[in-house]
Amino acid sequence: MRKKSQNKPIAYIKVDQDSTSLGLINVGNITRTNYLYAFATAAQTTIDNGYKYFTIIEPKELIEQYHDRNVHNLKEAYDACDSGKNSFKVMTSLAPADIHNNHCDHIIYERRQATLTGGQVTHRAIGFTIEMHNDPRPDSYATFEAQKVLESDLLKDLNKEYFKENVR
Repeated sequence: MRKKSQNKPIAYIKVDQDSTSLGLINVGNITRTNYLYAFATAAQTTIDNGYKYFTIIEPKELIEQYHDRNVHNLKEAYDACDSGKNSFKVMTSLAPADIHNNHCDHIIYERRQATLTGGQVTHRAIGFTIEMHNDPRPDSYATFEAQKVLESDLLKDLNKEYFKENVR
């Protein structure tokens, strides 16, 4: 889902990949995959709107994490939330009150959906707000060149159709 501002080149990127976790099974992989899809969607949205770069402008906790970890590209952004201090807590289904204790967890939007068998699946959407622009902003730890993001080896196994508007 993408929501665009009418006044500025700003978009809210929210991705909830089809895969869901059953309890604790695969929850970390789904969070990380949705994180990559969110970057791909942000990059494709930027290009589709005629811009070259995007900067994550919200949530501020994610920007702080990127600053603390000296992030300058997609691989560093992925690593900043994949491991180490303030990275994703993948066991949040055990302690939902803890979901936003880490900087990276501020982009996770968890919801549970009932199944026909009486169980439930957990969706872990990833969402953040970007500003699109054509200047590189080298002093920002949350600015990414859209084309480089799309060409990253980290995204090579993702379904490219899901990067497009109104597909996901």
